[in-house]
Amino acid sequence: MSDVVEEGFDEGQAWLTIDGERWAAERIIHHLGAMLADPRRARMEAVLKRRLGSVALAVEDLHHSHNGAACVRTAEAFGVQDVLTIEGENAFPLFDSEADAGGVRKITKQTQRWVSFHRQRSSAELRAFADARGMQLWGAAPQGAATLADVPADVPVVLIFGNELEGLRRETQAACDGVFRIEMAGFVESFNVSVSVGICLHTQMTRRRAIIDAPGDLPYQRQRALLARWIFEDVRAARPILRRLRTEGVTPE
Repeated sequence: MSDVVEEGFDEGQAWLTIDGERWAAERIIHHLGAMLADPRRARMEAVLKRRLGSVALAVEDLHHSHNGAACVRTAEAFGVQDVLTIEGENAFPLFDSEADAGGVRKITKQTQRWVSFHRQRSSAELRAFADARGMQLWGAAPQGAATLADVPADVPVVLIFGNELEGLRRETQAACDGVFRIEMAGFVESFNVSVSVGICLHTQMTRRRAIIDAPGDLPYQRQRALLARWIFEDVRAARPILRRLRTEGVTPE
């Protein structure tokens, strides 16, 4: 996961911005993709076809690194591409320099490499993110008026989960289109946050795929941008290779 490699796309093209320089995604795929074993690249392409951009995960001010890592691993496993982190008070564990990096990697199994993170500082920024993409916000809370079954699957949604101690903040709940609960049959009132994420994502992703009648819904150009990033981050010495290509006359775009 790199702060200086960003993917971008529009209807007609896809690109990577690497250390401030923009490269066409197809250039990266052509030159660096040739260095991957065929099964490795084929696996990347197959996974991209099962990615959903219409269901996103958001987590707010998590305290414990193992919970953040488990949420990311769960999201990636179910095919979520976008993970939003609201960091009003606490840095998300994967971005916290004081977190147990080795322990985090052990839990995530490096799945953070395959998702797209969107960092926000407030529920207002989260609301703006959703509005810009035509998505509804649905927050998880034990006192929610709706149930998980009430969360719409016929529109794109962001599912939001609060931290381990306080749950979802009131201002974040107020920014949501709806607040839902996971119905319980026992004495406890709530699950661990990573368990809640797993239950809700599995349910919502299954329902969404049934409605769109497809395993994934990422636009083609976004798939190409992501494939380029995945290849770039998978190839050792990718940066020196690109610098050599520039000296040989290969243009970035």
